[in-house]
Amino acid sequence: MDNRAYEKYKQENPDVYTPLSTYDYVDQFVHQLTNAELVVCVVAAVLAVLAVFKIFTKRKDKHSDDHKE
Repeated sequence: MDNRAYEKYKQENPDVYTPLSTYDYVDQFVHQLTNAELVVCVVAAVLAVLAVFKIFTKRKDKHSDDHKE
């Protein structure tokens, strides 16, 4: 930018840095979940528990197969 156009632009359009604490509607933690969000969380938790269970049962089966030989 020529002829101090950037300085002129900055004077006409100053940067506004407003801290987030000034916004009342911005909430870091959600205190109420919708039904769809609850269903997604429950399904994810059930799938995670099922996956861990299957991992341990496969390891247990492998160890029992090793001892039979």
